Amino acid sequence: MSMLSRVPGLRRPTATGLVASVVAVLLMVTGAAAVAGTGAVTADGPEVVIRDTSSDTGAEPSTVSPWWVSPAIRVCEWTPVDPPVKCAVSTDQLAIGGSYYVWVEVGNIGNAEAQGELSLRRTTPGGSTYWDADWNPVGLPVSVTVPAGATKDVWFKFDNVPAVGHFCLAALWDSDDDALKPYPADQDKVVTADNNIAQRNVNAVAFKPNEPAFRPFAIANNLSVPTRTSLTFTSIGAPFHQVGEIIVDLGPVMYQRWWQAGAFGSGIQQVSGSATQFRLISPQSKIEELPLQPFERITLWLRFTAGGGASSGVTYGLAVDQGKATPVTCNPGPAPCPPPPPRPPVGGVHYAIKVIR
Repeated sequence: MSMLSRVPGLRRPTATGLVASVVAVLLMVTGAAAVAGTGAVTADGPEVVIRDTSSDTGAEPSTVSPWWVSPAIRVCEWTPVDPPVKCAVSTDQLAIGGSYYVWVEVGNIGNAEAQGELSLRRTTPGGSTYWDADWNPVGLPVSVTVPAGATKDVWFKFDNVPAVGHFCLAALWDSDDDALKPYPADQDKVVTADNNIAQRNVNAVAFKPNEPAFRPFAIANNLSVPTRTSLTFTSIGAPFHQVGEIIVDLGPVMYQRWWQAGAFGSGIQQVSGSATQFRLISPQSKIEELPLQPFERITLWLRFTAGGGASSGVTYGLAVDQGKATPVTCNPGPAPCPPPPPRPPVGGVHYAIKVIR
């Protein structure tokens, strides 16, 4: 089907619908931008940076992408070692009720010592968010001193991970000499406009063949008017949809809105017997023109199921990105609406999918 076409053969929405629910374990990491390990001094006074990507130089606004998979945050298993030791590889699948250390790498590219507070926050994994309403603190802010031209690893204790165990994490630095900037009117630029803030959304999905794993994904409208947005699903490396199944459940409310808005999409197939669930059947799939009310955030669900041909030695990847929400300009009537406009990504999640045998 065409990328910009109405999905054919859809069932008309009814008063009831299928909504997937499950208790799963995972962490979505949101990290801050830092120029780590270079020893470079490029600013007068203290200038803290937490890297958005490995190539981030601390420039504002940041132009690197995707900025929501920062390498500066790492989640480690809790161990009875004092002081804790930073793990070599981030643990992105968390157990409900468990305890973890969340490490944040903070760099100072200024020529003066930086003294301030570092805080950690969490939210439901997904795309766009509204600051600060959608974010909750993890622990208390930590007082930190970072010498000029140096980096420092700072850890937070994440105790008693609440259900359902899925989160994005954000790290924020604030100080008198290097303060957080006021949030811009365009909330999708909060992270890229300020090198004191960063976000990392990486999710590990580990499961056995034919035993499905569920993950939430929230889409949001941070504007004061009704908008429409999009979701893009892109295989990273080995395409999982060829050896397993990925189902997106819009839920009855979003499905009815999407159907009424024209039901635009590509690379998807409605699941037999379900009005709200769609199977991804292409290396890149899209669901477009998803309507959202002012300041609304809705959680959808993804279901991953591995088939018998899935290899336990391969990490399959899936990037799910929300497109920038834009005000409504057309409602279908006697005449159909034009194809959806291109929407740049404003946030998302990278899923690392592993099969356990």
